Amino acid sequence: MVNGFAFAESANQPAAGTSSKNITPTAKLKKSPEAYFSDGLACLKRGDIACAQVALANTPSQSAYAKLLTANIAAANQDFDSVFLLLLPLQADKTLTKEASASLHASLALAYDNQGNTLRALEQRVVVESLLETPEAIQANQSAIWQSLSAASREDLIEMRGNSLDTTIQGWVDLALAAGNPSQQAYAAWHSAYPDHPATSIAKQLGDQYKTAAQTPTAAGAKHITGQIALILPFSAEAFYPAADAIERGFMSAQQIEKGTAEVKIYPTQGDKNEIYSIYLQALNEGAHYVVGPLTRDEVGTLLGNKLAVPTLTLNYPETATVLDNLYSYGLSADTEAAQIVKIARDLGMQTAAIVMSDDALSNRIAKAFSDAWIADGGQVKLNSSVADNNGLTALKSQIATHPTDMIFIAANAETARVIRPYLDIATPCFGISHIYSGIWQTSDDAPLTAVRFVDMPWLLDSTTPDFASYQLAATDLPPGEMQRWFALGADAYKLLSRIAEQPHTPFTINGLTGKIQVSASGQIHRELALGRFSKDGVVLEKIP
Repeated sequence: MVNGFAFAESANQPAAGTSSKNITPTAKLKKSPEAYFSDGLACLKRGDIACAQVALANTPSQSAYAKLLTANIAAANQDFDSVFLLLLPLQADKTLTKEASASLHASLALAYDNQGNTLRALEQRVVVESLLETPEAIQANQSAIWQSLSAASREDLIEMRGNSLDTTIQGWVDLALAAGNPSQQAYAAWHSAYPDHPATSIAKQLGDQYKTAAQTPTAAGAKHITGQIALILPFSAEAFYPAADAIERGFMSAQQIEKGTAEVKIYPTQGDKNEIYSIYLQALNEGAHYVVGPLTRDEVGTLLGNKLAVPTLTLNYPETATVLDNLYSYGLSADTEAAQIVKIARDLGMQTAAIVMSDDALSNRIAKAFSDAWIADGGQVKLNSSVADNNGLTALKSQIATHPTDMIFIAANAETARVIRPYLDIATPCFGISHIYSGIWQTSDDAPLTAVRFVDMPWLLDSTTPDFASYQLAATDLPPGEMQRWFALGADAYKLLSRIAEQPHTPFTINGLTGKIQVSASGQIHRELALGRFSKDGVVLEKIP
């Protein structure tokens, strides 16, 4: 699946590619078309289509930048016909900035990917690389190239090789051919033929992975999943598509790394609870031996009202704890994260807490989960404050001063938490869950959050660990934060399913990308996350589960 620009922004459920800001923005001065375009592009990169449309409304309609931003918004909405219509004529415009030209060719590459024209997509991304300046952007572009080439058949790659005389294109295709039939000799030959190729680092990584795999003996008695796996994800719902895409990529990456051979069949849903059981039955009728999904809480709740005929790993939890034959429920639960913060704070001897939240449904759910767990563990909540606007911040400062507590729990996303934190008592320890962390290890934007502790998955807090190295390439072009979390969920879903298939009704523990995962004999799944802390030098890993 090709991922566009629209990304989910939720800690528990995927959300539409728009955002609501709880703090009133300040007025902005009129800018140049180039500046408005840059603003719009930044909005798209964080999945905020509504924000990009505001930038577009401020850009003169006859400007090339207005047409380009319109096309980028169309790409985020999967409207690739409009992308071609708007961008093909703009390729000849030499007045565009490097950033604008790079986005033009990147959007065209997505459109060609959608057509299945891998060669044209590769040509566009090679142009993109010539316009990029930062190592991070170059790495993301190369990862997109590799993802596209990895999906091509050997026959298509050979045809592409014959249809291009460009040595950079040929080098990419030859590397994909070598990876399709890997050997140390094949990778050595590639390095010899293309010593200065942009893909040298990828080729080295692939060669190192092959060497490690070849030297690692297969564990005695190890089994792989056989038969057919039905992967039920909401690809048909625009709001959920990016999360579904990231989950599928993580799942397929884990299968490839573990050398699994089971057939994986995708069953798209709309996220509609009324259709989920019929899709489940369709998967069974078409030969599924295992089911992974659905993703949304409503779908899970409806599915669990029916008999599960095969081992089924749902990717979210029902509203109430449920034990059924063949049921395993796993997901990115805000309730689980809040409960872990309660345990951490209580173990430190903290008795009283203040809860500060932004005024939205998810933050209210996180705050309630913490409050319920805190009170159930014997703690006292002395303040529960919701901040809706700038006036609320002034009131909050006064409330915090008159209600001193042992700790403060912040139920807000990264953007809002940065605004709230300066109004809190700096001497009182502050905590949050993964919702507070944007996924960017070091950014000056997080300066107001210095000293705040939070829980998140090891994949985001310690992704350089050797155990995760084999996943790095597959996830490189995914944006930080939510999309990386969904990728990790997909990877761990495969690892869980593999162990469930190998040892049904047997308790086990795995150290996954999403955390330390314990599965009981009855199928109950518990996750422990890593503990991180914001510091002036970036996010610090304090404890790994």
